[in-house]
Amino acid sequence: MIPVNTCRWALISVILFASPCMAARWQEVGNPGTSTDKIMVDTDSIQNDGNLRLALIMTVYTVPRTNAHNILLDRHVQKTAFDCPNRTFIGIQTLGYLNNKQIGSSPETVDWRNKLIPLKNDPLTNRIALLVCSQAAANESPPVSAAPGSPPAQPKPKFSTASGIIVNTAGDVLTNYHVVKNCKAVLIKGRNSAPVSARVDAVDPKNDLAILKVDPTLGLGTPAVFRRQSRPAKLGESIGVIGYPLTGILSAEPKATFGQINSVAGVNNDYTLLQISAPIQPGNSGGPVLDGAGSVIGVVVSQASMALAALTGSVPQNVNFAIRGEFAQIFLTAHGVKFDTSGSQRKLETDEIAGVGQKSTVFILCAAE
Repeated sequence: MIPVNTCRWALISVILFASPCMAARWQEVGNPGTSTDKIMVDTDSIQNDGNLRLALIMTVYTVPRTNAHNILLDRHVQKTAFDCPNRTFIGIQTLGYLNNKQIGSSPETVDWRNKLIPLKNDPLTNRIALLVCSQAAANESPPVSAAPGSPPAQPKPKFSTASGIIVNTAGDVLTNYHVVKNCKAVLIKGRNSAPVSARVDAVDPKNDLAILKVDPTLGLGTPAVFRRQSRPAKLGESIGVIGYPLTGILSAEPKATFGQINSVAGVNNDYTLLQISAPIQPGNSGGPVLDGAGSVIGVVVSQASMALAALTGSVPQNVNFAIRGEFAQIFLTAHGVKFDTSGSQRKLETDEIAGVGQKSTVFILCAAE
């Protein structure tokens, strides 16, 4: 290990290597195998280097340990390169820390761009790669047109984001079918949880619903409570919407908007839908519509089609749609998924509704094929 100054930024190659005691956005992604060490990604460190992605990956040890050079460490940070389309990577250089002090570094891997190796196909590795490859790079700039005769651009992985509803403690999450229908991999994150891998367990293309399954021991948040089918939604009823709209543009926290039920049917008298006035944006799909007691009465599905603008000559304001909660419950029951219901009519304040909703609403990241 080569001694370096502690607690400072050090310029290494084309990326800034930050000490854990400096400002950074470390996002936990899980544990390596049976170890209780924590693996974290600094999302602020993600950079483009040609067709590669560079990022800082930190391992925080449960108990301090000595490395091969007999230096005591409580964590290490590795500068890592990823070739996202080809699923390869290489560790470029590692820094060691003890008590938030940087105490040494390994030599930088020589000619690392030509030494990338395949990524393992395990849940932790997939979560790391999905996070690094989907995050907007700090030095990313808008695309420019290629010059005539230049080689075609390398394909980039396609990612989309949405929201979902924690249904129970067994690992079931409800969202829209259109959110997951083209996903090669799905990552789910609760407000205060680490990202976890999910699989698509059941789908209903006609009603645009899907059930995702995650490891129930990982604890995404608090299950939602659905309003009993004996109390259908009413015209003019106040509602709230919780979700993760415009992720990458707005903050990463769940957002709450409020409005009313404007119609108990959708376009062309589609009674599987509710029309709501609460503003929604891309990324809200699959999130819950909550009544005044904080119970789920719908699943956000879409904004009004711009085709309505062509028909009416104006852009519709706050014309959005949600799948009725009764149809969501029928779908869950048909697939043996347990959920709780409530007939409560107690009125909560809007901040209380938001507090209930954010505990049971998750962020969904889809890596498309």
